[in-house]
Amino acid sequence: MTTAAIEHSPEIHEQVGELKNQLLAVQEQLETLLRPGKLRVVLPELHEPATGRIDGQKLAVYLGVPLKRLAEGLGLNYKALHRNPAAEGFQLPLKAVKRCLEILHEFFCKPEIVRVWLNTPHPDLDGSTALEVILANNAPAVLRILENAAAGVPV
Repeated sequence: MTTAAIEHSPEIHEQVGELKNQLLAVQEQLETLLRPGKLRVVLPELHEPATGRIDGQKLAVYLGVPLKRLAEGLGLNYKALHRNPAAEGFQLPLKAVKRCLEILHEFFCKPEIVRVWLNTPHPDLDGSTALEVILANNAPAVLRILENAAAGVPV
């Protein structure tokens, strides 16, 4: 088709118009996603839908560890956590772990890469992995490193 034929083709002009509308819609979506201050829940799949609380079983699966190991590492009663993985009484220790995962998700996006980072020895953790430190009931130490990294503060 010649340039003159393209310029006078109503079908081409219609397609161009549709594509421009699609591009505008995508641009609006991107601006909405990237707008600072936008409220959203990171990793909502780690919450129990009925209560909105963090679910210990889902957290364990995401971490790639058995629930028993997570419970023992956080100083929680395994049987109780198994019976009610989103119990209100477990939220404080689960919250620190989930916050670590939220920050890592923001950095890496993929759960597989998050788990790789968690299982890689870190010099600021005396050569331990972040997962080992978390499971030694010291998620706040990992959280401090991640929050500093997210804020651009050298560790």
